Amino acid sequence: MTQRTLKTAIGNRDVTVQMGWDRPLQYLYMVIDYVDSEDDEPLYSNLSVDEAGLRGKLAYFTKKTRPFGIEVPSTMLARIQSDEALNLANGTSTFDTAGVDTQE
Repeated sequence: MTQRTLKTAIGNRDVTVQMGWDRPLQYLYMVIDYVDSEDDEPLYSNLSVDEAGLRGKLAYFTKKTRPFGIEVPSTMLARIQSDEALNLANGTSTFDTAGVDTQE
């Protein structure tokens, strides 16, 4: 599974948007959550909705981030598209809101 993480904020609270390609399950995923959250439920997770298995549907996720006021950088989206196209099993990186990434 690849994990591409965007570090951003909603209001004055830090948030992460984790997206990636799940090779064994063959679909994209996304989880949005507060960094300091003690709640077990994230703000959004496609795993808790009917659209859990999404292959080739990256645009679906970008629409889901907008109500939270979050724009996923194009560099992060390109990396996720590449992950899916190459059927990658592993890979992590963290992006800031400007789209700069650092390999972990």
